Amino acid sequence: MQIRGLVLPLLSVLLSIGWTVNSLAQRGETDIKFRLAQSYERSGDFESALKLYQELHQKDSTNAAIAEALRRLYVQLKRYDEAIVLMQSLLLVTPNDIGLLTQLASIFALKSDEPKALEVWERAIAVDTKNEITYRLVANSMTQSRLFDRAIAIYARGRSALGNSTLFTSDIAYLYSMMMNYREATREYLNLIRQNPNQLGYVQSRIAMYTGREGGLELTTHVVEEAVNNDPGNVQLHQLLAWLYMEARHFDKAYYVYKLIDAKSNASGNELYNFAERALREKAYTTAAKTFQDVIQLYPKFPHRAQAKFGYARTLEEADAAIDTLKLFGDKNPFGEKSDEEAKPRFSNAIIAYDDIIREFPSTEIAARSLLRIAILKQEKFFDLDGARSSLEILQRDYARFPSIANEARLRLGDVFFILGDLQKAESQYQMVAGKGPLINEHQERATVRLAELRYFQGLFPEALEKLKALTANPLSNATNDALSLQLFIQENMKPNDAALREFAKADLRKRQNKLSEALKYFESLVQTYPNTDIVDETLMNIGDILTQMKRYGEAIATYEKMLKDFPQSIALERTLMKMGEVYERGLYDKTKAIGSYEQLLKLYPNSIYVNEARKRIREMRGDNI
Repeated sequence: MQIRGLVLPLLSVLLSIGWTVNSLAQRGETDIKFRLAQSYERSGDFESALKLYQELHQKDSTNAAIAEALRRLYVQLKRYDEAIVLMQSLLLVTPNDIGLLTQLASIFALKSDEPKALEVWERAIAVDTKNEITYRLVANSMTQSRLFDRAIAIYARGRSALGNSTLFTSDIAYLYSMMMNYREATREYLNLIRQNPNQLGYVQSRIAMYTGREGGLELTTHVVEEAVNNDPGNVQLHQLLAWLYMEARHFDKAYYVYKLIDAKSNASGNELYNFAERALREKAYTTAAKTFQDVIQLYPKFPHRAQAKFGYARTLEEADAAIDTLKLFGDKNPFGEKSDEEAKPRFSNAIIAYDDIIREFPSTEIAARSLLRIAILKQEKFFDLDGARSSLEILQRDYARFPSIANEARLRLGDVFFILGDLQKAESQYQMVAGKGPLINEHQERATVRLAELRYFQGLFPEALEKLKALTANPLSNATNDALSLQLFIQENMKPNDAALREFAKADLRKRQNKLSEALKYFESLVQTYPNTDIVDETLMNIGDILTQMKRYGEAIATYEKMLKDFPQSIALERTLMKMGEVYERGLYDKTKAIGSYEQLLKLYPNSIYVNEARKRIREMRGDNI
């Protein structure tokens, strides 16, 4: 009896082990086939994948992963009837599964059986009419089926059923934007701000998705204007309206809104200051200047008063310099005043503003920056080299504790000595900035470029190339482009000998020193002496530029045309066409020929960096409202 009693439990254990091993074996086989089916699906062999999924589902109809894979393949292959049968069989087990019901409804929608889809969606809602998730799942299913209007209606039903008018605001707004109903989309987003003012940034990002579309910005602005009028105390609505005005470049309107925002939020000038900074960045100079003045005059104890005054001075300077945005002919504008004396009134107000900063905030970094700007204006706009030199020497003497500004002053002082013809003193200033160690900052890199240029102007081409090596090795440096351009120019024109390059460097030196007549003679002589060298196209470009700066516009055009004709493969042709267009437009006032030059640029060089500017100028001259 004892042996028999032991045999029965042992037999039970062995049978259990056998069943487990068999079950594990079956599970292992299922996993292998499932992974194989997934592999077929990823490779695009949907038919092979489908056969395996069908086989697996027949063996285990309760496996949710297999059922989902099978549904996905049916839909992928547009075998909607089979997908519907599958979903209905699953619903027999769990008839109140909202997820399965919405999937089934989506399949009916794909089959273009909208009445049946609506019937199933209604079944899903009936499962739990007081649950937010119910309406969200159904509406999301409708959205995926591109039934945006019906999804909005479901969200509205959910709000009513749950007694909460603030539900689904972001979802409804998004759906309205997808339907290009920007008015209603904006109204919903405004509700989001009213619910939570901290959502302003999010709302701006969502609205920005459609303000660039046709009519989007105008309709949105109109809705927000209405909201502000109805709720004038809501600061966030004012901020949104100001942002929309700025997006439309209506900075004058944004200015008045920001005055209200600053007052309502007790910002003591901070909101106005931030707006002024943006207006300056966006080149809305008139509005920026007015706003900086408000901050300065209305808030005498403003903590960033020095920065506000500097912003105002920079605005005056940038406004005066805005005539030539591309600087095709260098820092000096050849289409403006006839002399440096005539240019002074344009920048005199900026200099007065900078001087005011220096008096009010002496020995500060802002004062140092102001003095540097004065020196730059004297050097580049007035060609007052003695005045620039004096300001830069004061900077070096009195503001040495601001190393970045002091180094910029040394570079500028080196440039002044260079223009004055004292190359030895120029080199001394550059060398102080460059130092003897590795190049670790932008000032050192720019100084090294200047030192390489000095060697180039002196005809010491191997030494110039040696100095450029350290610069061209760093692709992230701002000085790299200048270094690469000079390196390439020297290397291309040193062969078979460097005689023409030496003559070019002599001419180039005089041009950089603003000795235009001398430079012109050297360049013209080079063309006659070395007519067959590769450097002639660059020489003609420089001749055209000098003639333009001398306001001999007709001769400049003739020179540019010769370059286009004689050197059709030159890499400088797109820039030449842009220059021709500018000379015709702003020098000779011939709109027809200017447009012709810009159009030729667009035709020949559709990927040029000047394409957008050329199109803009064509539209302006034609008077297009674009």
